[in-house]
Amino acid sequence: MAEAVSTIYYRKARIFNLDGDAFDISGKINSFDYFEDVLKQSVSAEIELNASYSYVNQLPIRGGEKVELDILTSFGENGFQREEDTALYVYKVGKWTTENGSESCKLHLTTLEHFSNESTRCMRKYNKLLISEHVRDILENTLQTKKDIQIESTANSYTFIGNTKKPFYTMTWLGSKSISKVTEKSGVSGEGKYAENKGTAGFLLYENIRGFNFRSVDSLVANTQVQNNSSDLEPKFKYIYGGKIIEENKLYNALKIINFAFEKTIDLKQSLPIGMYCNQFYSYDTRKNILSLYNYKLRDEIKGSPKLGNEETLVMKSEFTDIPTRTMFRTSDHGTLDSSGSLTESQSDSGGDAMLAKSASRMNLLFTQALNILVPLNIELAVGDLIYCEFPRLEGEDKSEVDENMSGNYVIREVRHHFAAGQCTSSLKLMRDSYGLYGPNQ
Repeated sequence: MAEAVSTIYYRKARIFNLDGDAFDISGKINSFDYFEDVLKQSVSAEIELNASYSYVNQLPIRGGEKVELDILTSFGENGFQREEDTALYVYKVGKWTTENGSESCKLHLTTLEHFSNESTRCMRKYNKLLISEHVRDILENTLQTKKDIQIESTANSYTFIGNTKKPFYTMTWLGSKSISKVTEKSGVSGEGKYAENKGTAGFLLYENIRGFNFRSVDSLVANTQVQNNSSDLEPKFKYIYGGKIIEENKLYNALKIINFAFEKTIDLKQSLPIGMYCNQFYSYDTRKNILSLYNYKLRDEIKGSPKLGNEETLVMKSEFTDIPTRTMFRTSDHGTLDSSGSLTESQSDSGGDAMLAKSASRMNLLFTQALNILVPLNIELAVGDLIYCEFPRLEGEDKSEVDENMSGNYVIREVRHHFAAGQCTSSLKLMRDSYGLYGPNQ
């Protein structure tokens, strides 16, 4: 069985009760797990404690207690909770047992912004601005985060009313209406029954160890392309599968894949009902009394667009890609946002809510493939990062050739960093939108 062995040292591990008193727990930690997910707006963690002292009753732990950690491993020191604004807070106590004079429990932790999201609302009207500026405003002024914010500028503007929605919900909703500047085609063409949805859309809001990120699906994969000898960003790490790993702190072992498993590839039963390959969107203009039907074919619009693999377009039977498998409908909101009773120019040109159809297709395409890998602990890995993975081609006993379909560039979708005495690993769920090798060996 593959394994990875390393050393771990808690230079600082403290929990503060609600009165602000600090308690050292560095010698009581069995394990620490840190989680990130590109589909979640806040990071989380878990600490397993075992002590002769009852922290739950004597501290006591009732929820909202701050936890600070500073960890040193054979891979380097961590970046968790070293500053006041990046501390984690207890939201749940699980697996709490007492036996033979000792107490064991698991503390579930999350960020301060997660709690703020439950106690704040987007209340006002947001005037016509770039959607990316709305997201920045909500993060800084509604959630009042002090963390670093990485916002990709959108190509389109939007005006809306907050309707007392929660900040994370509002920003995710705005992401589905956002168009990236790296997208070559956008908006709609035509009107009535001859209208068409053009290009791709969709942004993701997520938190990783570096702070909050608002990035488009197109930019996540655009920087990975190396065709035409142009690439803005090379993979941060290059992992190769093979062999048993005993000491991860050895340079030649640090970038080996311990084991891997494909969780998902193609699922037509799931893709067709959501209209991923082909859909139609009815939009009723209440001012002009016009019903427009926007047809959208992902295979046509993804052709030539940024992708992780080297497939030019979708390789799929035409009956799956050319016949709509989902129908959506929206009514325009004339008269509610503008005193003249008209849509803003930017909303009208981009097709208004018709963007929802293509953003749903593009995002679901990115999640088509899901690959789980286990590697030696690497605390520099974060969701949204690009890594290169290389796997051997299975042809009998000969495994010397590279599998050019499985190998290539992937975007990290989920991260779990596991810290425990004698075994520290990073579990990654990777995603990509197409097949074919693009990477350092091309």
